[in-house]
Amino acid sequence: MTLHVTVNDAQTGAPRCDVKAVIAVVGLAIEARIAGAPAMIAEGDRTAFYLRDAIRHGARGIISFGVCGGLDPKLRPGNIVIASSVFAAKDEAYPADHPWAEELLRMIPGASYAAIAGVASPMTSLEERRDFHGITGAVAADMESQIVARIASELRIPFAVCRVVLNPAHRKLPRAALIDIGPAGKPELRKIGRSLVQDPGQLPGLSRLAVDSVMAVMALRSAKRRLGAHFGFPHLCSRDRVPIPTRALETIATRA
Repeated sequence: MTLHVTVNDAQTGAPRCDVKAVIAVVGLAIEARIAGAPAMIAEGDRTAFYLRDAIRHGARGIISFGVCGGLDPKLRPGNIVIASSVFAAKDEAYPADHPWAEELLRMIPGASYAAIAGVASPMTSLEERRDFHGITGAVAADMESQIVARIASELRIPFAVCRVVLNPAHRKLPRAALIDIGPAGKPELRKIGRSLVQDPGQLPGLSRLAVDSVMAVMALRSAKRRLGAHFGFPHLCSRDRVPIPTRALETIATRA
């Protein structure tokens, strides 16, 4: 993937914006469709490699975009959270780019501004979410933001997080909803159906989740319309590119 950032206008010499300067990292195919190009569906360890390669080719900012699970009991399906920071692990937190976060909050009135957690797997119990929220202060969790935060910090480029609550803190997910997402960010419908046949008692929970999903997707589409193609990136037309350390560039070249 080659992403060009800023080119000079042939007549004026002024920098010209390029939408491909911002990469959206998502976890689901529907999130990728809403985000538009260029959006990258997280694929485990390969995600970091692809992000480094995109940054090597000129990307200037990364945004974690999509749905999330609520940890703060005050959040409801469809509520939007802009990250002030990302909690990635014990004693590992990364501040989001403040000018970018401010622009997102300006463009999405009513969005919350708070810490978000990036986790390796969904939190399955109500007690786990409550305790995690109490210890870290994170109001929501997703499975991509920690990757974005770590890569952005490593290469010293701005990152932001815009997430919409799907599953609120007080609602336990049915077992079928915890089945691993399949290739290209699409749910494994056969596995979900098999789980439902084995345990029909999940049906009410899945029905409630379907309603919540509709609300979350509508809110995510609305947020993207407000943010536009550039995701509100405030540094897009700056002449000064955020420098990438030589050591980081050498690391990228070795891995590419």
